[in-house]
This record gives sequence, structure tokens and C-alpha cells, in this order.
Amino acid sequence: MVRTPKKKVKKTKASKAGAHGSNKGPKKRDRKATETALMKAGIQVFAKKGYDAATTKDIAKTAGANEALIMRYFGGKKGLLEAILTRTDDLGDSDTGKKEEETKQLHLDEALVESITERCSDFKHYSDFMKVAVSRIILDPDVSRIIQTKIYTKALPEMIHELEKFKKGGEIDPKADLKSVAFGISSLTFALGFMAQVVYKIPESEIKATIKEMVRILQKGLKPDSK
Repeated sequence: MVRTPKKKVKKTKASKAGAHGSNKGPKKRDRKATETALMKAGIQVFAKKGYDAATTKDIAKTAGANEALIMRYFGGKKGLLEAILTRTDDLGDSDTGKKEEETKQLHLDEALVESITERCSDFKHYSDFMKVAVSRIILDPDVSRIIQTKIYTKALPEMIHELEKFKKGGEIDPKADLKSVAFGISSLTFALGFMAQVVYKIPESEIKATIKEMVRILQKGLKPDSK
């Protein structure tokens, strides 16, 4: 019996690419989605169990992801916590462009009330997680340093940029030190959003009234000198 020789299947460049290189695009998109899922899962697990008791296994299970990815993407549990605290833009689905457009149409007092109120709402929404995060910031110098860098390189410059628009529009005195103003607003937001709401359990109605009154005083102090 004569055996029929098997045909050699010649691998084309296209088939090789399909085996090795065609998934580059989806992998990048999947990584971003997985990172977001892990950060959201981290918020849940840290809030429920606390930082020390929370394990990367718990977090990965909650996210429906491989535990090894926490080390690969974030460098471990501490890196995941730092990512949650510094990459808040990755966690939300808000339309930033639309929000910026709406802010342009507001007066200074309206913009400040809206901004502080929104941030206070975030503190309330993530209150259990924030208790864990704040304690970690106090106890861990590395986490504290990361947050300090975040504030001075991103949060404050963004706020100063927004305040600059109102200065150019004539609602803020040209001599005003916007960096100090931004830092003061940031500190006020933390005091009301975390200390008053989460720690002291001050009623929401009182928080809102305090925001309006503090903004009224701030706006009065920032007004250009009348000639």
C-alpha cells in the first residue's frame, strides 16, 4: 500500500500574526477595563475588611480577575490602594467635557458651591473606604507621599486653572494668591466632606448650609477692590 504524502501546510505571515500579534489592540483595552474593575473591587474589599485584613485574593475574586494581575498592574496591594486614591478619573463615567462647559457658564459662587458639594458627596458615597484610606495615609509614609504629590502636581494646579478663569472674568481680585485660595478650598472640602460628614455625622442640611455660607464669605473676600 502506497502512502499518500501529507501536504505541508505553509504558514503565512498572516497566520503567524494571528497567532502572536493580532490581539494587541484588545489586550490593551482589556487591561484598562481590568485595572478599573480591580480598583472598584479594592474599594469594596478595603471598606468591608480594612486594609490589613483585605487580601489580593479577595479583591481579585470580587473583580472576577486573576490575582496575579494585581501585582503585574499595580505592584501589589499598596500600589492598588495608591492607584485608587490617585486615579479617580478612571473610576467615574462622568462627561468631563460637558461638565467643563457647564462650569464656564457659572458665576464664581455657583461654581464653588457645585464643586465643593460634589466632592462632599463623593466622601459620603465612599465613606467606609475613606476611613480606611485616611488611616493608611496617616500611618504609611509611602502612601502619604503619593497623596501629597497628587495634590501638588494635579489637584491644586487644576483648581488654580479654574480659578484663573474667574480672575480673568473680573470676579477675583488680580492680586489674589490663587495657590493659597485653591489650598484653602481643598482643605475646606476635606473638613466638610470627611471630618464633618463621615466622622462627626453632621446632617446633610447643615453641611449644605455651611458650604453656602463659607462660599459667600470666600467670594466676598475675593472680589476686586472697588475704586
